[in-house]
Amino acid sequence: MTKTERLLRRWWRIPVILVALGVALTITAPPAAMLIRNIAHERLINSPEYQAEFGRWDVIELPESERINAIHATMLPTGKVLLIAGSGNDVEMFEAGTYKTIVYDPATGDVKHVPTPVDMFCAGHAHLSNGNILVAGGNQGYEKLGVNMTNAGGPMTVVNENPDAGYTIPEGTVFTSTTNGNRYRSDSAVTLPPAQKDPWYYTVTPTERRVYVSSEVEGADGVLTTNHAFNVALRGGPDANVHAWAPRLTMEKKEYQGLPDTFEFNPRTEEYERVDSMEYGRWYPTLTTLPSGRVMAISGLDGAGSILEGEIETYDPRTRKWTERPEFKRYFPTYPAIFSTTQPGRLFFAGPSTGWGPATKAREPGFWNLNDNTFVPVPGIRDPHLLETGSAGWLGPVNDQRMVVVGGGGVGDSLESTNRIDVIDLKAPRPHFEPLAELADATRYPNLVSLPSGDLLITNGAGKYRGMFKSDLHRAYILGQDGKLRTIADPKVGRNYHSTAMLLPSGQILTTGSDPLFSDEKNQKPGTFDQRFEIFTPPEHVRAQQRGLNRPEIVDGPTSMPLGSRGVFTLAEHNTPTEVTSVRMMVPASVTHITDTNQRSVDIPFTQAGNRVNVTLPDSTDLMPHGNYMVYINDDQGLHSAAHWVKITPPPPPPPQWEVY
Repeated sequence: MTKTERLLRRWWRIPVILVALGVALTITAPPAAMLIRNIAHERLINSPEYQAEFGRWDVIELPESERINAIHATMLPTGKVLLIAGSGNDVEMFEAGTYKTIVYDPATGDVKHVPTPVDMFCAGHAHLSNGNILVAGGNQGYEKLGVNMTNAGGPMTVVNENPDAGYTIPEGTVFTSTTNGNRYRSDSAVTLPPAQKDPWYYTVTPTERRVYVSSEVEGADGVLTTNHAFNVALRGGPDANVHAWAPRLTMEKKEYQGLPDTFEFNPRTEEYERVDSMEYGRWYPTLTTLPSGRVMAISGLDGAGSILEGEIETYDPRTRKWTERPEFKRYFPTYPAIFSTTQPGRLFFAGPSTGWGPATKAREPGFWNLNDNTFVPVPGIRDPHLLETGSAGWLGPVNDQRMVVVGGGGVGDSLESTNRIDVIDLKAPRPHFEPLAELADATRYPNLVSLPSGDLLITNGAGKYRGMFKSDLHRAYILGQDGKLRTIADPKVGRNYHSTAMLLPSGQILTTGSDPLFSDEKNQKPGTFDQRFEIFTPPEHVRAQQRGLNRPEIVDGPTSMPLGSRGVFTLAEHNTPTEVTSVRMMVPASVTHITDTNQRSVDIPFTQAGNRVNVTLPDSTDLMPHGNYMVYINDDQGLHSAAHWVKITPPPPPPPQWEVY
């Protein structure tokens, strides 16, 4: 039982004691009893003593015209927050072409609406080393259930065997069955690159892309249940190099379809800039930043609504172009939790994912070696069948290479869930998961936030799929680096699917979003997206305010530093007695569907001379990729500074070597 529950129980006993003493009460009905309990709860959580020990949550409701279904959240290097809805999981918004993005300033509460060119709903995103935000993929078409299908359809695979030419197959292209003459039309354009030619062996490998097609006739006459070959009606006439096939075209459910469109969001102009599109449409992709600064796009549903079979591509910020990487081809479920490690060429799949993929394929955690495209599973995780909608993140600074997997549930709309917190040391000779702690409740959709101290905040989630049976969990914890789990103040807003949480420059935590399937315990009333924000103020901040303690305050420091360089951060004069315990540089958050594979905290070596903190940066991009970081300084009172922004750049080139003759 938590301290909150114990204290509330004391308040709850008051009416019972009065009745036992023969005191007449007129408030014994359940609504009145609940009112007493609510009053007691509000008094408790608003008391200085409680907030000093457990912290405080504050709900923020924007004006109606500024609200958004905040499905994607990114901390910008300006200190503002980019919140993307796209169509916001709203079919009517999609059909109207109404896509939303806002930039929210947590310091002032100001909101700016940003023109949003495509439906970025369920895209992937990551910080780039130049300070921009890469946003790739999104929604080309919503799912359609079988009961709403009027025309048979499904994924069509289009094949190009010509090594000398590529083709653009426009929307509305007709595909004719070579068996029975049935005709189907594509609902989007698809680009076929040239076939791949091997000059050494004189072989040609065809290129393939999928596109969704629908029968020209309604009803069962358009259904094909066996594999068929198709001719393609190209605008220039038939081409023997291009043909198509489909395993089956039916009246069954039509899945979501992914977009290939890609943009860089510029935090200085607060506008989207269109860049090279991906080779594949992707809905629910993970974007993992590599030490080189390139970003890898992994998994997702393609333009036909089929999960990609392992097609990988990387984005180069210097050229603003994508390159397909067949040497890395590997299948993963959608939104896989794949992290870059400190070992060159080695990624780690922690196991959690969200959305699509069979329960028996590519669910096991393990190391993915890009040098030879091998995958080595790691053992030990508890409840291995309950990894979907779980979370993974670093425990402590990334230098330590300790990762935790928290919560999770069964694949799809399973009602199973787990309270597991397991840890793995990726630097161990034989890495394996070990039990570390357990949440108070079995939890899907927990959000994890790395803190400047090295501890991990765990908040929100639900016991059931998308909060069914009104199962939102108003819980929050701090998981210490020592493995101890302690409760903190309970969030007021329940959050499940489509929720996010992030560290703000102030050191507070911002939570947004929640998309329950139903709003009642019997699952009879449709749920509505929760557009409220909530900010958590940690207990150490409250104690500092109450006791007049000075948090470390960085008043001067570099705004740009090359890897391997030294720098000085100056604390305010009132911090002169402060003993600094650690300096942490943290990658700002970019999170969706409780997934942020690039969030990391780097422990920076330092020395202190009075109010001057001298730091030495590592020289490894495996440990510290280039880009913007938030610098936090921690002291011996358990307090930390607000963030100071610094851009980490490549080291300068070595001076030219002159030979003396």
